[in-house]
Amino acid sequence: MAETLPYVIHRSSVNAWECDENGHLNVRHFIGKNYQGLTHLFAELGLTPAALRDLGGSPRVVSQHIRFHREAIQGMPITILGQLVERRNSRLSSYTELRHSQENTLFTSFNTEVDIVELKTRQPCNFDLNIDISSFDVPQHGIARSLLHDDMPVASVGEALELGYVETGRGTVLAEECDEHGYLEFYQYAAQIADAIPNFMSTIQSANEFALRSAGELGGAVIESRADYYNTLECGSRFVILSGVRSFTAKTKRLSHLIFDLDNALLIKHSQGIAVALDLNSRRAVPFSEDRLKRMQSQQLKG
Repeated sequence: MAETLPYVIHRSSVNAWECDENGHLNVRHFIGKNYQGLTHLFAELGLTPAALRDLGGSPRVVSQHIRFHREAIQGMPITILGQLVERRNSRLSSYTELRHSQENTLFTSFNTEVDIVELKTRQPCNFDLNIDISSFDVPQHGIARSLLHDDMPVASVGEALELGYVETGRGTVLAEECDEHGYLEFYQYAAQIADAIPNFMSTIQSANEFALRSAGELGGAVIESRADYYNTLECGSRFVILSGVRSFTAKTKRLSHLIFDLDNALLIKHSQGIAVALDLNSRRAVPFSEDRLKRMQSQQLKG
């Protein structure tokens, strides 16, 4: 229940320009609003921006699990509440929920692990602030169910291509996408993957499905996701995104997206997601077509 979360950490609304072709809040803005909220949550516990500056540190997300319970549609007022769940040395684990401000409807739940890292080295730093962690159990509706921690899936672009990943995105980190320290803003990682999805869909959808998408009748929605972050992108970094189908059923597909830094050959992020096809008139998930199932089977990742 929302009342078990003691801190209000964000309040805003779903703007039209934050919604995508599916007519709902795009994943980058779910993540961006929650990240803003984490700044408030840490401040409630003593890690204010000023305290972080004194430590010479900054927060760096190392993993995040998200469950999308309902769509958030244009114009909805939203509130995010949260609580710190655990502290292990420099790592802070939090649980947060994004809800309708008046009706209290649950839209999204987040489990986020953050390291406090040194600005220059990006390595975990020691800090001695006395943070009080009250006893708190993540509610059943917010617990990760099927996307659990994975080891680093591949070590190189070449290895990923051998497994059947295909290139879906390629770009350069722009200055306006970075924070004050010159690193890519956290929500921009999800933004880059969201922008790569149409390229990925073009490899597994039929001409008829493309026509339905173009007509605004067929779309998609993520119902659960997990992201693990291994490194960070800096201003000017060249990157590539590789995507693939890990598994699928008649109505769900489990996708995998990798972001690599091309200048140092490092894996930056592994994002997993469970997604459905969405009838944009009824706003309900629908089974995949036989053609889609055959295409996914032919391109399923090896192993």
